[in-house]
Amino acid sequence: MTTQTDSTRDHILTTGRALVAQRGFTGMGLAELLKTAAVPKGSFYHYFASKEDFGCKLLEQYLSQYGETLTEILEDSAPTARARLLEYWSRWVSSQSSQEACSQCLIVKLGAEVSDISNEMRHLLEAGTRTVSRRLARTIAEGQKDGSIAASVQPDLVGPALYQMWLGASLMAKLSRSADPLLQAMEATLALLPEPHPEPEPEQTSPNA
Repeated sequence: MTTQTDSTRDHILTTGRALVAQRGFTGMGLAELLKTAAVPKGSFYHYFASKEDFGCKLLEQYLSQYGETLTEILEDSAPTARARLLEYWSRWVSSQSSQEACSQCLIVKLGAEVSDISNEMRHLLEAGTRTVSRRLARTIAEGQKDGSIAASVQPDLVGPALYQMWLGASLMAKLSRSADPLLQAMEATLALLPEPHPEPEPEQTSPNA
């Protein structure tokens, strides 16, 4: 059962998520957060030891929710593992092309910014990205088992490489204000996750040969 304490804490996190998505972590001041959330300063420090602690809790919440969405897509969204992977990246194109800051990836938004100012936040992001890379590699291996991805693909190499490519494409999309880098990433993804080639039919020999 959700308590008033949980509700207030979640309200501060939700409000902060929207502000961080718009302004970045360093660009969001605590005074702006408290005013927007309509909570007194004492309430903030009741739930969070510092702004950095708030950032860590925000990332923990985001990564947990992201993991749930990832599980939903990679386990239930399509009949084959390859189709589920392509669904994941199709949704990535939609979210990263959106003009709404809150729909975009917080890892892309904060990765470079917080890495130099908070080791705790950097460790959380690094662990989160490593988990996603492993999930993608595992799903590629599942695709090889269900026959939707070619056996020549190396899951432990291609999974992390694809995730890193999509993070970079998202950054380029922000810089160019264009979906082109994401569409190019999708083309590269299709090339890196080929379907198996059909086995050639055996040649028919004439009985009189």
